[in-house]
Amino acid sequence: MRPQSAALGKAVAARRAGQLHEALQHRNAALALCGADEGDERADGLRELGELARANHDLPAAQVHYEEAVRLLRTSEDRLKLAHTVRHLGDVHAAQQRWPEAEGCLREALDICRKEPSCATLAVAQLDLANTIRAYAALMSETARREQARSLWTEAGSFYQALGIAAGVAECRRRAAEPA
Repeated sequence: MRPQSAALGKAVAARRAGQLHEALQHRNAALALCGADEGDERADGLRELGELARANHDLPAAQVHYEEAVRLLRTSEDRLKLAHTVRHLGDVHAAQQRWPEAEGCLREALDICRKEPSCATLAVAQLDLANTIRAYAALMSETARREQARSLWTEAGSFYQALGIAAGVAECRRRAAEPA
């Protein structure tokens, strides 16, 4: 395992354990170990920084980190990682009520996921697709586009059903049934 990957793994584990200061130290170490030709690994570090900023409710910082990660991932072969990162950037825009920016990101993430062949076969990719559809449905609900939202909630619910994620199914059914 490469040193930057090990440091990033420690950062993720620390963030998930709620040890945000320790996570930030590991993440900084991971980024420092990345060379100029390691765009995907640098993007992973920036994505983790975005997660840390979101955990600290620092949405402007999260936006900066995700934007830089997206910039790096645009040249990556890992289209699902790009879609996942663009979705998170869209979530940050939505949390800041920047609806047009959020919609652009979520639409792009959904387009990438729908075009990616692995979304039809891999459970992790299907979960990413379901989560992306869910985020887009939430945006449509938030911006009073109920019919579009209802269709998206139903679609996301079918993916969660196929994946056996009961909480996702329940949320999607509830949200799809909300009055216009």
